[in-house]
Formats: sequence, C-alpha cells, structure tokens
Amino acid sequence: MTDIETPEDLYRLVDSFYDQAKKDSMLGPIFNQFVDDWEPHIQKVSGFWAATIFASGTYRGNPMALHQEVDEKLNHSLSQSHFNKWVEIWHETVDSMFMGSKADMAKQRASNIANIMFIKLYQAREKSS
Repeated sequence: MTDIETPEDLYRLVDSFYDQAKKDSMLGPIFNQFVDDWEPHIQKVSGFWAATIFASGTYRGNPMALHQEVDEKLNHSLSQSHFNKWVEIWHETVDSMFMGSKADMAKQRASNIANIMFIKLYQAREKSS
C-alpha cells in the first residue's frame, strides 16, 4: 500500500467510503435519503478532502450548514453515535487502501471534524430552542 498522493486517490477513497456507508444500517438510510445523485456528491466531498489534505483551495461549500439542515430534517436526531460510526467507516476505508503520513492525517482530521461538527450541531440546537 502507498500513501494518499493525489486528488484521484482521495476520489477513490471517498467513493469506497460511500460504498460502505450506504450499506451501513445506521448511516445508509440517512445518506440514501439525502443524496439523490452520488457522483456530484462524491466529487464535492473529494474536493473537501483535497483541500483538507493538500491545502488545495479547491473546495467551495459549507459542510456545517448542510449537516445542520439534515439534522433539522431528521428532527435533531443525529447523535454522537452517527458521527462515531462515520469515523469508524472512514478509518477502516483509509486503512484498507492507504498507509503513510497523509493517510494518518486523513484519519486524524476526520476524527477532529466529526467531534467539532457534533458540538456545533448541539450548539445550533440550543440556540434554536
């Protein structure tokens, strides 16, 4: 195995991750409910990871706002367990495909992002009540 070296590697990683997440009993129903067209979604998320791992500056979007919208549509039912499962599948996917400093960075940043996102979702809930 090699390290994550290119945006194409990240595309393959994100695509493989979603192959697993769509089948997961906890995450699959959520992803499948909110993502109608997978290719643009995978492209966008791959761009996010390219910006995160390679500091490419190619990502344009607001993942926090999107997750808050999903949480609202799900009656604020996203929990820490959902984010933990996302991290678990992400780590397993990274480990099955890559090894090295960028792979380690992808796993660490995913863990950090999941924690921050859940905290911000919780804070947004508090503000709206």
